[in-house]
Amino acid sequence: MGDQPRAYVLFHPVEGLTLKAGVGRGFKAPTLKQLSAEFESWAAMGGRGVIRGNPDLQPETNLSYEMGAAYESDTWSAGATFFHNKVRNLIDTVRQPTCFAPGRVCLAYENVARVRLQGVELTGGTDLSERWRLDANYTYLDARDQITGEPMPDRSRHRANATLAWKPLASMSTRMQLEYIGAQFRSDKQGKRPGYALLHWYMDYAVNRNLTVQVGVENLTDKRLANDDISLFSRADEGRRYFVGMRVQF
Repeated sequence: MGDQPRAYVLFHPVEGLTLKAGVGRGFKAPTLKQLSAEFESWAAMGGRGVIRGNPDLQPETNLSYEMGAAYESDTWSAGATFFHNKVRNLIDTVRQPTCFAPGRVCLAYENVARVRLQGVELTGGTDLSERWRLDANYTYLDARDQITGEPMPDRSRHRANATLAWKPLASMSTRMQLEYIGAQFRSDKQGKRPGYALLHWYMDYAVNRNLTVQVGVENLTDKRLANDDISLFSRADEGRRYFVGMRVQF
């Protein structure tokens, strides 16, 4: 979304507790590739799909409401936020009934006239000891096409993360993250795509106050969903990924 005018009200009834409520509007114009009639991407769905642009796309508009509460103490924190978004002309990739390329799946950028996205996000964290901390979050999302009444495809109703962090030295911290992605609706005929979990590991080391080295391994167990069942998980998986980076600050 582009720049969004927002109005928020914050209230602190007691120390550590914050209540908030807000409303905002958003606008998102289609990208040049999404609007281009000549644009084609043959990398969709791990090379099994083709996405074409659509010059008739309309901009997305969004009206969002939010209310929640958060509490933070010296050793633990918790929060809950309810959100309700009304989106008009949502830009989405839609599977086409026929395809010009044999053996492939054709998709196109299309507007979904009216979509409602609403749900609840829960967060929490606690210090287990001086060096260990556990943080978690959970999101429930009800994404629905208000014209057809059906759930929006390829969107998980349940998502969750849990992170266990360890700081053995003042200059070094490491954390293990468990990510859960719940079942996703595909269509009335295809049913749901089952949920799955991924495991990640990260480490930060501060060489000095200006330079921090970051390393990590994502998808530690090398889970490859499309290899398990290509009919359910059509997107190609990257599998286990290693990375090294640096953060410089002055």
